[in-house]
Amino acid sequence: GITDATGEAWLHCYPRVLGYTFKPVSFWYCHRPDGTLRAIVVEVNNTFGERHVYLLPVVGLAAGNTAAFRFQAEAQKVFHVSPFCAVRGTYAFRFSGHGNWRSARVDLNDTDGPLLHTALSGRLVPFRTRTVWATFVRMPFAAFAVVWRIHWQALLLWLQRLPFFRQPAAPAHGVTRSLTTDPTC
Repeated sequence: GITDATGEAWLHCYPRVLGYTFKPVSFWYCHRPDGTLRAIVVEVNNTFGERHVYLLPVVGLAAGNTAAFRFQAEAQKVFHVSPFCAVRGTYAFRFSGHGNWRSARVDLNDTDGPLLHTALSGRLVPFRTRTVWATFVRMPFAAFAVVWRIHWQALLLWLQRLPFFRQPAAPAHGVTRSLTTDPTC
């Protein structure tokens, strides 16, 4: 239903390193031709090789406001990510940007309160050979560290004897649209 996001698209994610990658979450910032942010596509991957997309339409940002933004949205959790979290609750997405800096925060809440807080921030740079090599030199084991940290946290949760939820069938639809949006300029 979004037809005017025909401008630039920026990907905010963990890089592929030496042919290996695992991106638990990637953020696609989709712009109109005038540079205004139109939608954020949140691509979630689990360790079972499955993927789901949350589409967050951005409404209410002033035309031409490309330098700074704040944006919040909520979406129902419908995709199995962790065996220690049931497929229920609501994701609260919070995004902000200033110049080429972007910050994305994803919180998972259920009826009992907050379950998970995550964040990813960084500086957007054009995808060029020079920037790829510079990133590799700064973070040669980034992709491996993500998977190691996920499994380390899973071990700690397992040792605490948290309930274990089996993997349910994947959602019938590959895209979930946000429930609410709240832009602030």
